[in-house]
Amino acid sequence: MQEGYRSFDRWRLIVHDGKQTGLSGLDDRLADLGLHPEMVVFASRHEAKAGLPWLGGHFTGILEDKRARLSAAAPCGLVSFLHNIADQAVPGYAISAEATHHGPVDLKTPCFFAEIGSTLKEWQNRQAGEAVARAILALDAKELPVFLGFGGGHYVARQTDLMFKASVAFGHLFSNYQMAGVNRDVVEDARSKSKAVYAYLDKKSLRSEEKKRIVGILEELDLPVLRSREIRAKFPLAEKDYSSLA
Repeated sequence: MQEGYRSFDRWRLIVHDGKQTGLSGLDDRLADLGLHPEMVVFASRHEAKAGLPWLGGHFTGILEDKRARLSAAAPCGLVSFLHNIADQAVPGYAISAEATHHGPVDLKTPCFFAEIGSTLKEWQNRQAGEAVARAILALDAKELPVFLGFGGGHYVARQTDLMFKASVAFGHLFSNYQMAGVNRDVVEDARSKSKAVYAYLDKKSLRSEEKKRIVGILEELDLPVLRSREIRAKFPLAEKDYSSLA
C-alpha cells in the first residue's frame, strides 16, 4: 500500500471521509499523491425517494442562473461501465445513466459516478456491490463517437437505450427539468468538457419552444443533431445485443 491509496493492477483506490459531492481541488490533491490518472471513478451510493433497486452512473455538474459548473466527463468510461453492469445481470436491478448533477464541479480529469441505489437494503447487497466493483475494474474506455443529450427524465431512458443499441457514448446529459438553464454558454462548455461531436434530443419529451431553442443553439455551434434511427444506422452495435434491456 502506497501512502494515501491502495494499488491494484492499473487502478488506485482512495478511501476518504469527505462527502464526494463536495470535493474540490481533487486534481491537485491527486497530483500531491503522485497520481495523474486518465480517469476518475467515484464509487458511490445513490439515494432516491422511490427506492428503486438501481445500478448506473452519471457525470457531475451544477446548473444555476443559466450558468454551468461542469467537471470533465468520461463518456466512454460511463458507457463501458453500463455494459459491464449489464453483463453482471444482477436480478431485480434497473440499469441506466442519469442526467448530470451535483459536484464535484471543478475536476479537469474526466470522471463519472458509479452508483448503487437506492436504499440501505441495496447498498448492503453484496452481489450488487461486487457487480459494481467488477464493472469498474473491467472498464475498457475505447474511443466512441460522443453525443450531448438533451431532454427526458432524470434517468434519461432514451439516451441509455441508445448506449445499448448503438456504438456511441454520451457526455453531459441534461434532463427536462434542467432545460431552462441550458443556454449557448452551457452547451459550449458541455461540448468541451465531453469532447462531444454530435447531439441528441429526446424530442418527444421537450416542449416545442424548448426544442426549437436548443436546436438553434446547436446549429449556431455547428453540432450535428441525429435522431435515434440515424444513430443506430450510422453507428451499429455489432458485438452484443442488449435489446432485452429496453
